[in-house]
Amino acid sequence: MVQKYQVIFCVHGVISPLLSNIYLHSFDKMFQLSGIPGTLVRYADDFVILLRRNGKKVVRQVERMLGRLGLKLHPEKTRVVRAEDGFEFLGIHFQRCSVRMKNAKEKNYCALWPSDRSITVLRGWDNYQRKAMSARKRVVKLNGFVRDRLRIFLKRKYSDQSRGTRRVHDNLPVRLGLYQFG
Repeated sequence: MVQKYQVIFCVHGVISPLLSNIYLHSFDKMFQLSGIPGTLVRYADDFVILLRRNGKKVVRQVERMLGRLGLKLHPEKTRVVRAEDGFEFLGIHFQRCSVRMKNAKEKNYCALWPSDRSITVLRGWDNYQRKAMSARKRVVKLNGFVRDRLRIFLKRKYSDQSRGTRRVHDNLPVRLGLYQFG
């Protein structure tokens, strides 16, 4: 007995990420079994494949895999980039950077920061919330949360016994480029 299934589009719905995870689970398995020497990082229907080489060849393989599921890559969003040039994924900009160590060795690390688009969205949200005074308490609470996360980070980084409070003074978040709400 052959069953026919209907596809119902649910774009930007609350169940949309769940449906895409269920449907793209097959893609995850195909990628695992394909032997592509890279790492697939997927969140709902967005994904990045981290490779050392052969990016264009892997794009063609991925197109075939998704084609078996009746899906296509978005041509404007699909690109092969060098890690040194960086890329944006889920509102965060990732970029490979090098640092010269004291012993003249070069060490690579992945730097990340909020993308320009996500900062614009945050500023827009903040401007909207400024008009609603009832949200003022939430904005103050959000700033406190960001300040606490920064304090905890500095405490761990510098093994600070003062719980990091000495290092977080009034102007530090602004100097670091952290956006303050309200």
